[in-house]
Amino acid sequence: MGKEQSVGKDTEEEQGSSVDAPRIVDALPAERLNERPGERLQRNTVLWRYLDAAKLFDFFENATLFFCRADHFSDKFEGAFTPTLRDQISASYARGEIDYNYEQFKRRMRQSVYINCWHRNQDDSAAMWALYGKSDCAVALTTTVGQLSDTLREADTEHEAWIARVEYVKHWSDPKLDISPPSASGSASDYARIFAYKTKAYEYEKEVRVIIDHTAGPHAATCGEPEAGLLVAVDATRLLRSIVIAPDAPPWFEKLVRQSALRYGIRAPVRRSKLAADPI
Repeated sequence: MGKEQSVGKDTEEEQGSSVDAPRIVDALPAERLNERPGERLQRNTVLWRYLDAAKLFDFFENATLFFCRADHFSDKFEGAFTPTLRDQISASYARGEIDYNYEQFKRRMRQSVYINCWHRNQDDSAAMWALYGKSDCAVALTTTVGQLSDTLREADTEHEAWIARVEYVKHWSDPKLDISPPSASGSASDYARIFAYKTKAYEYEKEVRVIIDHTAGPHAATCGEPEAGLLVAVDATRLLRSIVIAPDAPPWFEKLVRQSALRYGIRAPVRRSKLAADPI
């Protein structure tokens, strides 16, 4: 997560015209998308990823994005289904249309989907600094949806990656979730879109996710113990919009970040958070 420096000529249109580009989608059902058009993901939507110092310097050194396996998140509602979807899956199993029951299906999904998380905001957030910066020596990486999509297009993800704005719901109230297949495949992996929904308690995160689905591939959970996470190599110079230094970071840390960015050939501007400014 990060911010600053205008993206210039990025268009307002949504990405997705190229077959090779990651899909950019909203979790909202189609009939509700028109209710909040300003909320939809655009190529120039600004994204932030908050990091402590150790993760920053690891990013400088290795230029990778970490995708966490879905069952390693602390939220117990991660990848949760609704009562209606549970009943549909159970009914399909009873009819012999699928060879796994609901609990097996849910476990398989959570063990075979990998997620990289960003915060959607035009400016930095005091709450995000506190939660994910974890110390005064922290930074936020910023990009845009368009830059992230273009970077992932060039990355070797083995499986298709797609970018989704998370929708926050009350799972226990049986909301209608749009998990319609993005393609005509109709496979079980279409249900990976369930990870574009989170419980309402996390609404403050304003999360955008990159989701990689391995359920249909050689890394599926049925093939043995899957990886706890994936590292995807990216072009850092293409990805970064700016590097923002935590508001309370000491001067020596700011100097170190600037020097390190130059040493690693990072061209994105480095600045201190605007929250560090003295009030009038």
